[in-house]
Amino acid sequence: MSERIKTGLRIGILFALLLIPILFALFLAADLSYSWLKKIAYLGVVVVCLLLPALFLKARTYFIIEGIFNFLFFPIDIASLYLNKQSASAPFLQNILQTNAHETMELLASLWPACVGVMLLWVLYSFLACRVENRYLVGPVVRKVVIGATVVLFIGGVGAMMFVLKRLHQERTVKDSLAEAVELVEMKFYKIFPYNLYIHSYHLMQRHQRVKQLQKQVETFSFGLQPVKGHSDELVVLVIGEAARYDHFGINGYERNTTPCLDGIQNLISFDAVYTQANQTAYAVPVLLTRATADSFDVAYTEKSLPEAFQEAGFWSGYISKQVLFDITERISESCDYAHSYAKDFDIDGNYDAQMIDQVRAETRDTMQFFVLHSLGSHFRYEHRVPVAFDYYQPILGRAASYTMISEENKEQLINAYDNSILYTDYFLSSLTAYMDSLHRPAVMVYISDHGESFWDDARKLSLHSSYQVSEAEYHVPMLVWYSDEYAALHPQKTEALHANKAKHVSSDVVFYSLLDLAGINGIVDATRSICAPSLISRDSVLVHSGAGEIMKIAVRDLQEGNYED
Repeated sequence: MSERIKTGLRIGILFALLLIPILFALFLAADLSYSWLKKIAYLGVVVVCLLLPALFLKARTYFIIEGIFNFLFFPIDIASLYLNKQSASAPFLQNILQTNAHETMELLASLWPACVGVMLLWVLYSFLACRVENRYLVGPVVRKVVIGATVVLFIGGVGAMMFVLKRLHQERTVKDSLAEAVELVEMKFYKIFPYNLYIHSYHLMQRHQRVKQLQKQVETFSFGLQPVKGHSDELVVLVIGEAARYDHFGINGYERNTTPCLDGIQNLISFDAVYTQANQTAYAVPVLLTRATADSFDVAYTEKSLPEAFQEAGFWSGYISKQVLFDITERISESCDYAHSYAKDFDIDGNYDAQMIDQVRAETRDTMQFFVLHSLGSHFRYEHRVPVAFDYYQPILGRAASYTMISEENKEQLINAYDNSILYTDYFLSSLTAYMDSLHRPAVMVYISDHGESFWDDARKLSLHSSYQVSEAEYHVPMLVWYSDEYAALHPQKTEALHANKAKHVSSDVVFYSLLDLAGINGIVDATRSICAPSLISRDSVLVHSGAGEIMKIAVRDLQEGNYED
């Protein structure tokens, strides 16, 4: 066999080894499982990305660098694909970093055949890479073709994204759409090995640095609360919903009975007029968890949070999230006595909110406790929010649905899938309250969605959320309060006030004060903003932070009449 053929075989084997994680992704990644077209596109993009460095490096140098920065870490991506049906994500890497040495050794010992196989592949790759002749792999013609294909792929991807974004948000400028399209195309690399590892690792380091800075800003802050006395086993749970709109809950008068379980629960109150202060999660959630408001959002960075206020009052606190943490929520979760963030992305099937109840059950103890559960709720893609058994309203677009299918022509299918997600939220909340009720202790749960969702409800043709304009569909959110019989016996005046306040117009900033008041923690409670206080004030107007970054003051009467102009 000639040396040229041997070199060709070595190069072929090395390229085949580099493709191992990509082949696993093609067969295991959930977001590629519904379409062969997606598989082909994914493979094409990955191969181009793999070849790009080879255009400028000599063969041996190229394979050694790829071995260090690519092949060395492929077991991480395969492990994520096997466990989560997706390439390694930031939460998955975070979980790896948080795993202690003992747990790691136990896991590796149980997987010793796979570990031996990986080590043999590493040895084979290293041996072949060092034996490759150090010459350029491609000539100038191939180099030009690959570079041209890369440019075409990027421009085509940006153009396609801009088209979709303009259809979704017609009020946005071309410049805004272009910036967002470029960002979305860049995000595709979050799922391409090995770029996903380095991008997520970089973002994790950035976020941890930001969290440290935030922690320094608030470490000397104190609410000045004293430990609660008189009872020792009260359980308080805040459930933060996602993209749920008030008028799609059967319990609120929706024509479809999307809340059959909640309808039959005793001691459950659905509030009529609660308005969130933002139509995007990054602003809406901090308002729920801190004393920040739409016009004083910096408070979220300078003061401690609701779980920390509970801790000052002697409560154990837990933070369980189905959503990816961002700087503020990560800081809050790290301050809690227990924190758990699920590793799966929101667009992966099998990632259901009711799974959080298992974490609550495992962490329940005979002491005063406060939990925050941050759910996926009704986040698009709606079909992924529910098990197949909850696909009650038909037809739907199916689990292969993508953002390109969001159009008014598909409104019926989208709303059907959305209502199925509300149906599952009904199941999740009823299961949670049933568990809390079974404990036979003073317990209370507050559920509120971070924002709502638009479905071409008026002449403005708004869809989804984060719209630049103000839409009642995005700001009028459901809020439910449930309490146990034991809680009612302990706090009869508070439960009476809850019922009396049901119809009052309030903003989402009531959540912070209301939860403290519900737990009997006084000190910093503003009774005019507590739903369990007789002195709760009904608002004439609310502040909302729009997708354009503008803070708008909206009169409540305008919301009632369907006039949403400033």
